[in-house]
Amino acid sequence: MELLAVAGGSAALYILIIICLRLLGKKGLAELSLGDLVLIILIGEAIGSLIPQENAFLSAVVCVLTLTLMNFIIERIVYRSKFLKKFLEGSPVIIIKDGKIKYDKMKTEKLTREDLEEALRQKGIKDIKNIEKAVLETDGGISIVEK
Repeated sequence: MELLAVAGGSAALYILIIICLRLLGKKGLAELSLGDLVLIILIGEAIGSLIPQENAFLSAVVCVLTLTLMNFIIERIVYRSKFLKKFLEGSPVIIIKDGKIKYDKMKTEKLTREDLEEALRQKGIKDIKNIEKAVLETDGGISIVEK
């Protein structure tokens, strides 16, 4: 019965962690900040400390198997559900249109002008006016279509 509690707790924590990481936004998925990295490490530590000591190895195995199974199930459900895919992965966001920066969209996505300028430099673009469209993709990358 104790192992069933570990499996149930692991499944609940998996869902909670996915939701928390999703709240970090697209930028958080592409470029983890130091704070984000510390958060992920502490989440792992917290999960590890929840495993009962008396059956530590068996509890750890059940926890790992449950998390792996949860990941497999969630990936399959997301593959089949447009709503869940959009909820978990988000949608691409246009941040430049016809050479004009959409600051409201950038603020919503927690993307700074410096982040945008860095992406433009990496793509060899010197003038924003030469951009037809720039899109913040769901993985945190920026796609650019020049005029």
